Amino acid sequence: RPQRDSGRRERCTVILAPSRYGEPVKRIPIPVLFVGVAFCWGMNSVAMRYAGRYGPPLTIAAVRAVVGASVLLLLARRSGARWPKGRQELIGVACIGFFMTGISTACLFLAAKQIPAGLVAIFSNTMPLFTALMAVLILHDKVTPLVVCGLIIGLLGTVIVGWRSLHGDIGIVGILYGLGGGFFTAIGSVLYKRYPLEGLDKRMLVGCQLAVSAAVIGVMSVPDDRSTFNFTPMFWLTFAYLAFIGLALSFVMYSALLSRGSVMASGSAAYLATVFGVLFGWLLLSERLSWLVIIGGAVTIVGVALVQFAPFREASKVRAAVRGEAVATREPDGVPVPRTE
Repeated sequence: RPQRDSGRRERCTVILAPSRYGEPVKRIPIPVLFVGVAFCWGMNSVAMRYAGRYGPPLTIAAVRAVVGASVLLLLARRSGARWPKGRQELIGVACIGFFMTGISTACLFLAAKQIPAGLVAIFSNTMPLFTALMAVLILHDKVTPLVVCGLIIGLLGTVIVGWRSLHGDIGIVGILYGLGGGFFTAIGSVLYKRYPLEGLDKRMLVGCQLAVSAAVIGVMSVPDDRSTFNFTPMFWLTFAYLAFIGLALSFVMYSALLSRGSVMASGSAAYLATVFGVLFGWLLLSERLSWLVIIGGAVTIVGVALVQFAPFREASKVRAAVRGEAVATREPDGVPVPRTE
């Protein structure tokens, strides 16, 4: 609130409150959000392998998007969150849903049918590189040599991790699908920064995003043979994880991460997700864990650390400058010194 009786230039702070009760995700520290996103995405790879045994993948992806969207929209409305309004918000939500969780998901499912799983992981993890390129071209962000080095090292680590899974026929169409998955996810990440969506509750934002993606994937899944469904307890357990945690929760955390940090640093969570995916495959699917995989995981973590270090160092400089400015503008008795224009 401005001090109307102060006689000096009024300074007003505007707080945008998306809902009556606030967003719990805003209280989560950024490192916890980053690891949480990577954890959920890594577990997704294991859950999708289970789900693919019980029904057509695109149909499962479309239904889980419907379920995830329904839950998030219900929670958002119960907390008093408003619907998207205005041209910019509507376009932003529609484009993010179309690219990030719509077309990208379909591309990765289609790629998995035509190329080895290791190659799918490698191509999907080109997302941070595409994100960095588009952040420079669209958002005019600055990319430091440290970030570029970290992105390249992280991709190298995922290549080493996925190399053990390269077998069978490799088709050019499958390669294009795999690259498309990483490319369209990167577009969605940049659009989070491009459009003014800070006034939207994250649950409302992701819920609307998933509703758009459900429509996109639903249309693409029309040719699926649904007679192959096998509704076992393991299917329902896997589907519950994919809908509520692997999709809804992970993208709420990712949207919060993007709104509070660098788009390039946030996108590097895809690298760490590969490490978690391999670890969960070893624990839950009894997949072989070789020294090559361990080395690749270590290289990936080094790359992620380098990417994360750059914005952390920049943020530390900003905080130090703000503290110095606050000290410089206060008198010994703690009363703020009026600024002169």
